[in-house]
Amino acid sequence: MLVAALGLTGLGGGRSLPAHEVANHQRSPLFVSAFATPSIGIDGAALRGPHRHPMIVWRVRTERRVFSSPGLTRDGWAVFGSLDGTIQAVDRNGVVRWSYRSSSRVFSSSASVGELTVIGSDAREVVALDARGSVRWRAAVPEDMDAPVFALPNGDVIVASGDLRAFTRTGELRWTKPLAGHVFGPQALASASALLVPEMRGSVAVIDPADGRLVRRIEFGSFLYGGPLALADGTFVVGLADGTVRCVDVEGQTRWNFRTEGAARRLGVRATPTLRPDGVIVVGAEDGGIYGLRAADGTLVFRVPTSAPVRSRACVDRDGWAFVGGEDDQVHAIAQDNSEAWRMTIGADVDSGPRLIGDGLLVVGADDGALHAIAGTP
Repeated sequence: MLVAALGLTGLGGGRSLPAHEVANHQRSPLFVSAFATPSIGIDGAALRGPHRHPMIVWRVRTERRVFSSPGLTRDGWAVFGSLDGTIQAVDRNGVVRWSYRSSSRVFSSSASVGELTVIGSDAREVVALDARGSVRWRAAVPEDMDAPVFALPNGDVIVASGDLRAFTRTGELRWTKPLAGHVFGPQALASASALLVPEMRGSVAVIDPADGRLVRRIEFGSFLYGGPLALADGTFVVGLADGTVRCVDVEGQTRWNFRTEGAARRLGVRATPTLRPDGVIVVGAEDGGIYGLRAADGTLVFRVPTSAPVRSRACVDRDGWAFVGGEDDQVHAIAQDNSEAWRMTIGADVDSGPRLIGDGLLVVGADDGALHAIAGTP
């Protein structure tokens, strides 16, 4: 009954439309957005997640693991990449609306600008795909691309792969800036003139996105695999390989520093932090804990234990529920009261960050090579 009410079908496998049908199929009304923003589906979304009665309602399978965190098209379709080189757009019913095959693995996550989906791959290229999955433009980059593409409010896209490059929505190169190290995690915009770029070597480059000028480089002295969370007061929060979660301002001054339980055992924090509407930061750690920290001062609000490292970025819905994947092969739902409301067994490591694509409907990739859809009562 729940599946019928949500209009979801296809348990056990996604379905594909013939290419000639894709263009004529009615578009989903979920989102009509001119730009990709990190706030759709995460960080205070307008959607509610599956709060009760969760179940897997469909899967779209690939031939290899799925590390890529799902992005969203203008139509509200989930876009994800696989290590088999495929990039697919999937609607709420598990129907594959289009598919594109890169010549190499896809770890990156996409950004949407108008009808375009922009995503990178280990083929050392970034491609812009239109609403039918056809290539609108492509550009070479110097290294394998692991980091998500980032879309600015003006429609430019920022690509981190060996260096930092800004492209217009039509694929013209605006500027290039050298980086001090490889980038794995997502970027964040602290202000109109401060783009935060996480360099794996242990620093965050503060870049003016208008011209690529390096404003400053903030050193942390520990590897940085995730990305920064920008806060409204001008500070940002990162998790580090030394097992700490730190809050600093864009001048590099530390506001607070939290040590996870795994820090003493040299277990780090690889996940990118996420903010709940009530000002609590949610972040997973290598010690298996999912931590809730008060953004104002870094005090511990909760710790939900799991049995394996947690590298997935939490997805937070409009009510403050957090949904997090773990290497314990499960997706964990943490209610606003800080209790673990449920956990769903996926059957393989979940390093991909979950994404909401409809009320009560969450999608996430996993090491079994599939995108899984979890539906429940909002």
